[in-house]
Amino acid sequence: MNLDAAFQVSFYQDKSEVQTAYSDLLQDLPWDYYLTQTYRHLHRDHISAPARHWDALQEAGATRAFVAVEPHYLDGIHLHTLAKFPEGMATATLFHRLDLRRDLRRDFGFADVQRINDPEQVSTYCSKYVTKGAASHGFFGNPPAWDPTPGSNSTSPQFPLL
Repeated sequence: MNLDAAFQVSFYQDKSEVQTAYSDLLQDLPWDYYLTQTYRHLHRDHISAPARHWDALQEAGATRAFVAVEPHYLDGIHLHTLAKFPEGMATATLFHRLDLRRDLRRDFGFADVQRINDPEQVSTYCSKYVTKGAASHGFFGNPPAWDPTPGSNSTSPQFPLL
C-alpha cells in the first residue's frame, strides 16, 4: 500500500459512518423547527447561502441552526435547516411559525417551516446532505447554544471530532 492510499484509508471514514455521526449529533440536541428553503432567484453560491439563511433566522430570534445546502433541479439551491429558538419562543404564539415562513418567503423565495415531531427522522434526513456530492453545510450559533443541557453555562460546543 502506498503512502497516499494509507493516508486515505486512515483519514477518511465511510460515508455512512460520517452521516450516522452527524445524525446522532443532531438528534442529541432539541430543535424547534425543520425548514426548507428554495431560493427564488438563481442563487448558486453554496458557500454563502447557509450564512445568509442563518442571518435571517437570527433576526427572528434563533439561537442555533444546522443548515445543509442541496443543488436544486432548476439550477439554484435548496436548503434544509434545523433551528432552535429560546425556550418557549417557538410556542409562545400560534403565529411564530407562520410569521417566520412569511418573512423567509418574502426575502428568499419558497419556504416551509414545520414543527419537529420526529427528531430522529429529520436529523437523519438533514445529515445525508453532509456526505452528498456538491452540497455544503454549516453549524451556526454561539457555543453555549450547542450544549445539549438546557441552562448549561458551557463555553465549548459538544461536537464529536470526525
